[in-house]
Amino acid sequence: MNEKLTKSDEKHLAKTLDDAAQYGGMTLMQSRGYLAHLHCFPKTIDPGVWSAHIANTQPEQELWPFENRVMEQLFALYNQLHTEVVKRGEVLSPKCRPLLDELKQRQVPMELRHWCAGFLTGFAVLKAKWQEICTPEQLEEVESCCQFMGYLATLGSDEEHAVAWRDGANPEPEQVIATVEEAMAYMHGWSQMELDEDNNPVNAMVDPQSGTH
Repeated sequence: MNEKLTKSDEKHLAKTLDDAAQYGGMTLMQSRGYLAHLHCFPKTIDPGVWSAHIANTQPEQELWPFENRVMEQLFALYNQLHTEVVKRGEVLSPKCRPLLDELKQRQVPMELRHWCAGFLTGFAVLKAKWQEICTPEQLEEVESCCQFMGYLATLGSDEEHAVAWRDGANPEPEQVIATVEEAMAYMHGWSQMELDEDNNPVNAMVDPQSGTH
């Protein structure tokens, strides 16, 4: 199984997901955000479940929501994000990194908005599972990180608070970027945690409170 999308596969997958997005599915960038969140969660999620959410269909046993070629591309994307998120600590997609600079001009590119929306969707899907492994304080912190990414997505909208921000209202762009970095570092800490069958951590060196080892 491929560990990374080729350029041609990425182009094909983007087209397929754009088509699915017209029926409530996720775009490629939304899928990147969604899968990044899943990689932050300390337990593996059934691919039949996460692929169905990307397609906006109900999970069906022994049936994939996309044809085999597309599923292979989604698995390659999943594996690629495992390397980025878990091994390299790049929770925020490297494709979004250059887009953060546009925040300094109080602009929120659509691709960044889509990634943030996908990341927040990941929390919405897994909230009950997060509740199983988190203390109330930890759950509040996880939700706060994800909700901030959702807030960032809204800053490119026509909502009143977004228009005001683009016209110079608080928070300052530098503070927005700093909060993004803090949130992503915290969520990466969870990606490093290993849990036993009773949801107790087995690698106590990882501190999800600070997102560090």
